[in-house]
Amino acid sequence: MTIVEQTTLITMSVEDLRSIIREEVDAATKHLKPREELPHFLTRKEAKELLRINETKMSELMGRPDFPVCREFGVKIYTEELLKWVEANTQGIQPKATRIRSVS
Repeated sequence: MTIVEQTTLITMSVEDLRSIIREEVDAATKHLKPREELPHFLTRKEAKELLRINETKMSELMGRPDFPVCREFGVKIYTEELLKWVEANTQGIQPKATRIRSVS
């Protein structure tokens, strides 16, 4: 049996591509709670689930001095500070080109 690969070239504006990506991200994340519905503090398990990381990575993060953990009344993670920490410690995707061009 021979498998034939087919390539299709689609040309669209950056705005159209952004719109498609936004729709797909919204569809993929609609099961997640809105930021306003998250509790003020998260348990270790809740933070791990929110970040979609395993126990080893969670332990690594909890050991970092800059990680927003509160040990005043057990181990809890400040939700808002966690979200800020994630934004500050991850690099966003920066577009390399201002427009998409067709290649033929």
